[in-house]
Amino acid sequence: MSISNLLLTARDSLFAHRMAIDITGGNVANVNTPGYTRQRLDLRSVGSANIRDANAQIGVAINNVERIYNQYIETQVIEQNQNLSYSDTMLQGLQNIERMLDDTSGNGLNDRLNKFWSSWENLSNNPTGKVERNDLLFAAKNLAETINSYKQNLDTINADMNRSITETVFQINNKVEEIRDLNEKILGTGSNELESRSSLLDNRSQALKDLSNLINISELENSDGTINVFLPNGEPLVQGKTSQTLAVGLDVSGLLSNIYLTNKPAESLNGTLTKGELGAFIELQNTVIPKYVTYMNDFSVALSTRTNELHTSGYDAYKNIGVDFFVIADIDNPSGTIGVNSIITDDPNRIAGSETVTGDGEIARRIAAVQNELLMDGGTATLNNFLAAMVGEIGSQVADAEMDSDYQTIIMNQLENQRESISGVSIDEEMIQLIKYQMGYTAAGKLVVSAEDMLDTLIELIK
Repeated sequence: MSISNLLLTARDSLFAHRMAIDITGGNVANVNTPGYTRQRLDLRSVGSANIRDANAQIGVAINNVERIYNQYIETQVIEQNQNLSYSDTMLQGLQNIERMLDDTSGNGLNDRLNKFWSSWENLSNNPTGKVERNDLLFAAKNLAETINSYKQNLDTINADMNRSITETVFQINNKVEEIRDLNEKILGTGSNELESRSSLLDNRSQALKDLSNLINISELENSDGTINVFLPNGEPLVQGKTSQTLAVGLDVSGLLSNIYLTNKPAESLNGTLTKGELGAFIELQNTVIPKYVTYMNDFSVALSTRTNELHTSGYDAYKNIGVDFFVIADIDNPSGTIGVNSIITDDPNRIAGSETVTGDGEIARRIAAVQNELLMDGGTATLNNFLAAMVGEIGSQVADAEMDSDYQTIIMNQLENQRESISGVSIDEEMIQLIKYQMGYTAAGKLVVSAEDMLDTLIELIK
């Protein structure tokens, strides 16, 4: 082996160890960077020297920059992120509904209903009392207004869902475009840009995780390094260097969001989007909120129907037959439009509390007794029990959602810890690697000095 070859060997060694030190330094610098995958320099021996019958490897070259990661764990993290995001978003939505239905602080719907019943009892004891009639009117108006406010709150939550869905779809489209752009950049990197390629792959992994936070997806890596991203129904969002976007509009009712691919507006995707933030928003808007709206509507119809049935069978203070006590302006929206009849609000003496014109107060007693009638759930629950069950149901749902959120968080933490143990940066390990590469670099430098000494000796011999 010539001295010139020895110098070339030293040069390659210096370059390889300097690159290894750079990469190790990059790992240390990104110890707290989200989604960063640690890297290792893959070296290989090159060149040879024939010594009699033996063959010795005498050089070193950079073979690759390796990203230390486990594809299976990465996929599990993406899938679990969809579950966790769905669970957290569902919990927040249920808590909003629970706050709206909360009766613990007083002046809630159940409290107003009890005051309504007690006002009828008071009127039955003094059918001609002006104070009792005014108190009943006040209690009835408060009850109707509380029912209206509960429905308005549910409508507000539904409107918030529409805004949230629109914003989420916008974020999804941005992430889809980002993944597509990263695919293009990954295709454009060559073997001399390995560090840049690793950075792009890390950025794409993070973008994919961000996307899974919003919507349930699956991904497939291609042989050229790009990935395809699919919706649950198999429709591609990203295919290599191409992508398509989602769009959102309102359904025929004008109340619910309808999500579809921009190029397929007639095919709704709502039924297939079941995870991530978007899946939770869709379930809240299409299943949870309508259920409580139905509860409120059923309650309003039962209350007004039974009260009106008794009230129209009695006589008011003017000895006239009673009119409907409650009026529902829109039968399709009973809880939002129930109110006390304007005839009664204008003149409390039109309250029909007696069975006869003698002012016996029997109708008031019967209406007060409605609180004990089994009017709800197919004749199995009173109006008060129905409200208590409704509040209990949302409380139970919130408790279940909290447990599920905690469970999904535990699983996610376990997966993140597994990923970190493989792909994360350990400062202690990187320091050991750094010392090793520094020693290799120093040794290569000494090899240059040795080659120089040998060359000087040869020159002296020639002289």
